[in-house]
Amino acid sequence: MQLINRKNFISIVCTVYTIISLSKIILEAMQGYKDPYYVENFITIFFISLGATFVLGLHYYLQNVPLTIVILGQYIFLLGIIMLSIWIESHFQKMASTAYRDMFLSFTFPYIIGAIIYYVSIMLQMRKANKTLEEINKGGGKKDEY
Repeated sequence: MQLINRKNFISIVCTVYTIISLSKIILEAMQGYKDPYYVENFITIFFISLGATFVLGLHYYLQNVPLTIVILGQYIFLLGIIMLSIWIESHFQKMASTAYRDMFLSFTFPYIIGAIIYYVSIMLQMRKANKTLEEINKGGGKKDEY
């Protein structure tokens, strides 16, 4: 079962980006926080949305690997790339002393929510497909009568 494919990849990235961006704006407004790196953060959110959607979409190709290993591997892989990009970026501009912690928190919670939604929808589709297959195997399908 493949939920993320070439046809819907960009629309999923845009949906994830929009949800995360709006959440960021709402949370900051509720806290009265003014983000001095506003533009950079929205560009970062886009690239993280792009990467997370791509990595979640790879689940289809890792069906022979246990699900918990796939989920943890995807999370650790993306987190590693994000931390590496922060490290590289810190060589070109000044970073906050809490940059790693902040990015960890900013990435982890949305990723967990997105992964739960993704994997639950896969499970629901698999359950539906298995039920349909079971009905077909039992002969529950309608036969054409003339």
